[in-house]
Amino acid sequence: MMQFANAADAARRRLGSCRQLRLGFGVRGNSSSSSLSAETVASLSAFRARLGVALPSSNEALLVALTHRSFVASSPNNASNSNSTTSDSDAEESQRNRILGARLLLFHVTNHVLLAHPRLPAHAVESLVEAYVGDRALADMGRISGIHHVMRWKKNKTLEEGLASVPGQAIAVARVVQALVGAIYHDQGARGVDEFIKRHVLSRVVDVASHLRLQVNPKGTLRAILKEQKRPSPVSRMLKETGRLSVNPVFIVGVYSGLEKIGEGYGSSIAMAETRACKNALERHFTKEVKDVQVPLDMLTEENLTFAEDSQQQQ
Repeated sequence: MMQFANAADAARRRLGSCRQLRLGFGVRGNSSSSSLSAETVASLSAFRARLGVALPSSNEALLVALTHRSFVASSPNNASNSNSTTSDSDAEESQRNRILGARLLLFHVTNHVLLAHPRLPAHAVESLVEAYVGDRALADMGRISGIHHVMRWKKNKTLEEGLASVPGQAIAVARVVQALVGAIYHDQGARGVDEFIKRHVLSRVVDVASHLRLQVNPKGTLRAILKEQKRPSPVSRMLKETGRLSVNPVFIVGVYSGLEKIGEGYGSSIAMAETRACKNALERHFTKEVKDVQVPLDMLTEENLTFAEDSQQQQ
């Protein structure tokens, strides 16, 4: 009878542990994920598989990186759930990761753009970098990756207002992406950050030409560039035309440097077609891409990055 009683007690203890795990109050043990509920661990595992790159090896560290500061501020009200609370040290680590991640993204992508497009004007470089790592771009990348399903955040007045027409949740997603990059750096180093950025940030299709400002005197700009390169001045030549005497004429003009056609454009007038041909030549010049560039990873160190926090980044 004593053996049966001991077996019954052991069974009740096991049942109690299982109930506790299902309720999300995890039982501590030797596993690094034992303090998290089974549902949380499953969500993080699915998230790792979806991203397909090396993330922080510890589920606890990953969960801290996926926690927005709005959730940290509200965590004292959720003390009943161990998966819903965040300590002051975790909050500080999350903020530091976010600031570091923002600088890593900016540094890496800026260097990539400068190396891949060495002819781009400064204004186009700045605009193109924003298209890769701006709030809206990071929010889109985060939603595609499923970050909004696993991140922890709470709505508040600041997030409701948004930033520069970006919705509040999108801002939170962008900040969590930045924190995730910082956490990857601490766990995987510069190569881990390089892999993440190449796979999930620089893989996005961005129209480089759309970031150029070519509205003012494109023919004069083209002439100056060719002169600097010691090439023949641009000459416009009619390639095709139709309906010259109709109400809807179409002209196709090519612009040449010597015997080489460097641009082509169309329009309802010869002047319009010539202007578009010069813009096309400038776009080809400025957007010329160098393939397979490699950002120098030895420069991608925490010591080389500033931790001065931008006012807009504080959300």
